[in-house]
Amino acid sequence: MIDQIELAGEWQFAFDPNDEWRNEGYHTAVFDDRISLPGTVDLAGKAPAGESAGMAHLTRRRPYVGAAWYARDFDIPAAHEGLFHELILERPHGKVSIWLDDLPVGNDLGLCTPNRFLLGQVKPGRHRLVMRIDNANLPLVGGAHMHAMPHVAHSTSDHTQTNWNGVVGDIRVNAFAARIARLDIFPDAAAIDVKVEMDGLDMDNAWPKFWNEPGHADELRLAVALSDGRVIEHNETPDIDSAFTRLDVRLTLPDDAARWDEFSPAIHHLTAEWWRDGVCLDRRETSFGLRSLEREGRHILVNGRRIFLRGTLDCCIFPKTGHPPTDRAGWRTVFEAVAEHGLNHVRFHSWCPPRAAFEVADDMGIYLHIETPVWCVIGGNPDLDAFIRREADRILAEYGNHPSFIMLTVGNELYGAGLHAFLERFMQDYHDRDPRHLYNGSSGWPSVKRAGYLSKPEPRSHRWGEGLKSRLNALPLETETDWSEWVESTPQPLIGHEIGQWCAFPDLATRELYDGPLANDAFDRVADDLANKRRLDQAEEKLLCSGALQVALYKEDIEASLRTPDYAGFQLLGIQDFPGQGTALVGVADAFWRPKPYDDPAAFRRFCGPVVPLLRARGFVLTKGEPFTARAELSCFAASDLDPGSAEWRVLDAEGRVVASGHISHGRLTTGGIHTLGQIVVQTTELAQARYILDLSAGGAGNSWDFWVFDTGAAALPLVSQLGKAELARLEAGETLVFAPAPDAIAPNAELGHTTVFWNTVWTDNQPPHTLGLINRLEHGVFRDFPADKHSGWHEWELTHRRRALDLQGLGFTRIIDVIDDWNANRDLALLAEARVGAGRLIVSAIDFASSGRPVASALARALASYLDEPDPDASVIEPESLVKWARTATIS
Repeated sequence: MIDQIELAGEWQFAFDPNDEWRNEGYHTAVFDDRISLPGTVDLAGKAPAGESAGMAHLTRRRPYVGAAWYARDFDIPAAHEGLFHELILERPHGKVSIWLDDLPVGNDLGLCTPNRFLLGQVKPGRHRLVMRIDNANLPLVGGAHMHAMPHVAHSTSDHTQTNWNGVVGDIRVNAFAARIARLDIFPDAAAIDVKVEMDGLDMDNAWPKFWNEPGHADELRLAVALSDGRVIEHNETPDIDSAFTRLDVRLTLPDDAARWDEFSPAIHHLTAEWWRDGVCLDRRETSFGLRSLEREGRHILVNGRRIFLRGTLDCCIFPKTGHPPTDRAGWRTVFEAVAEHGLNHVRFHSWCPPRAAFEVADDMGIYLHIETPVWCVIGGNPDLDAFIRREADRILAEYGNHPSFIMLTVGNELYGAGLHAFLERFMQDYHDRDPRHLYNGSSGWPSVKRAGYLSKPEPRSHRWGEGLKSRLNALPLETETDWSEWVESTPQPLIGHEIGQWCAFPDLATRELYDGPLANDAFDRVADDLANKRRLDQAEEKLLCSGALQVALYKEDIEASLRTPDYAGFQLLGIQDFPGQGTALVGVADAFWRPKPYDDPAAFRRFCGPVVPLLRARGFVLTKGEPFTARAELSCFAASDLDPGSAEWRVLDAEGRVVASGHISHGRLTTGGIHTLGQIVVQTTELAQARYILDLSAGGAGNSWDFWVFDTGAAALPLVSQLGKAELARLEAGETLVFAPAPDAIAPNAELGHTTVFWNTVWTDNQPPHTLGLINRLEHGVFRDFPADKHSGWHEWELTHRRRALDLQGLGFTRIIDVIDDWNANRDLALLAEARVGAGRLIVSAIDFASSGRPVASALARALASYLDEPDPDASVIEPESLVKWARTATIS
């Protein structure tokens, strides 16, 4: 462009919900209402109040789905005489129809890129522009197979950004005399040059004139502004002999021109101008990075160096607006949260972000995985298939020069009888056309031959439907597991698909932040339920304790990925909460990308970064005298090789005192892989029963793991498996009893595992586990002799495995170990509690204290026995009648 006219501001506005006026000359009317653009109907509050979405997703306060009309007058200045004009609409949502001065211009529908309408040679003076935007008849991009939900693609769904109506980005008219219609840059980081491909459109000349008249003096002027301020200029005289000219120019850059990658995101800028007879006809600018991207076997290389993608998903969740930001500030908020947690990669699940996202990712060195806007059945609907191809064409044309853009995928978890043929042809066509990116057919599945990389859901600790059979629920923690079997099953680079999905309890303090077009009725319902049960004051405690367990689970998921040789990376789902699909509180950051109260990004980076010390150990619970043995490794994906040095390890007790230490010397460590450093052996004979921390530092990075040492020995507890008249008589007579029914004797309520809820219980058909970890009441006397933090520790896996919790039903027990229930139920669950009954003392327990070979349970039994030897504490008093009534409902007779 050589000039532009901004159209942001006040527009005339009208609803057309029944599509009544499109053929009635409505585009000529003057609309009485007003609306500000950029903006949406939701933000303006134009529509009536909507119904609550409940726990399903955020509620649009004033939703509107249908046609809406927008109109305004604008002026073409006199200096534009003879110029051509193009209307640019960034991020409308739906089918857009345009009229200029009562004449139809055309229609467009694109969910990923700006809409562009050629208006022609508009004469100087005042003109009227009318837009009709219809968000009711979108392509079936979200026709997924599951849960009978026809609209789940994140490009259009109310589960994520919402199906809004409006325009939220740039609104302007560009002016030009001719067009540089395409400006693609193909960098070669090894040769230190770039190939510039251009398409020129001569707007003003019909082709016969070129044969009948002498040519003009045309000149192409190129200028590359390097990231360090130097400018490389190149002028060329193109041969313009028709209305369409394709031109390829190769520009050699200085040998020291900066390359682009995650560690050095150097951005260069190219300006291209088309001059004729001393007059500039058009000007176009673009940024680029001197970056190469290659697949080498199972590895992904940037500038010849192997990378490891530490990724998260962006599912287009922006509760303040209900639509994605189109400004740099909005995207800096997102990517700073990503980078603060040691991640270098973002996958955009079934949608494509606006230009500002690419620009900020370029500046920050974030690798982007883009998808066309679909999560659906494909290969059988020709219109939808054609739409997908058009969207891919537009994405590459609009954003292809950005070095952060390294991957393009058709969509998420696709299905269809014609699926494989469609995907294989798609990947072949686009790889041949534009090799600057890696292409995959579908995230998650299926795996296809021509894919430049694959993503699979199998390499993760909890897979859909595994429930209590998943790795971290079925077995105690070990850190020898990796995903080699899945890596070795494919010749392409493999990325873990949507790993994690561990929930925390709702952060109810964020309810006040939902002050825009979206309300969080789900959180309000949870708060009301807790208030009715007189437990609202426990919400923060539940959040903090479940959150600490959530972080520990993410740590092990991420480290298992880092331990895997030849692995290409992982994509978390995700570090941000997902307030849709039944409400999935999987983030260490909330829906606004803010760290939750328990989240420490610096601590997260210790196990999620370019260099991470790792530990391979068979277990983390030991009996005294059993040595703790582990193999120290280093995941090294640094900017360059690491110099020779040593790995230092220390064992710290609960007070931070060093009780053991050592070092392992190592040689030069090449970047781009995993290195074995050596063995660590910690003798436990002289260690007291306690939790210890093994801290390992290597390559300028540190990481740590908890392990536990327990004394041996049993304890005689006064166990009973039922509460009947005889047991009540003993209690009233002053005895102490431990009521510990077998799991199958406890009334079914919540199925326990060590992990928190996976995704959520609503969307997963109540998949177990149904709880979110433990709260250890450390003020209780039992914990003087039993090592624990307030939140679940890995050693407590033994206490919850194959157990059911006791539902205390609000009865006044003194709590010892509470169970955090799913926020959809908020039952009053516990593993261990106590009360005074008559003259006696009663412990109620869902823990197996009877079986042998259980060092953690034995240690807790000894601590409980020692506690019971003391005088009766100030425990809650429960009347025998209430206890009998509770026992009848809490257990199966």
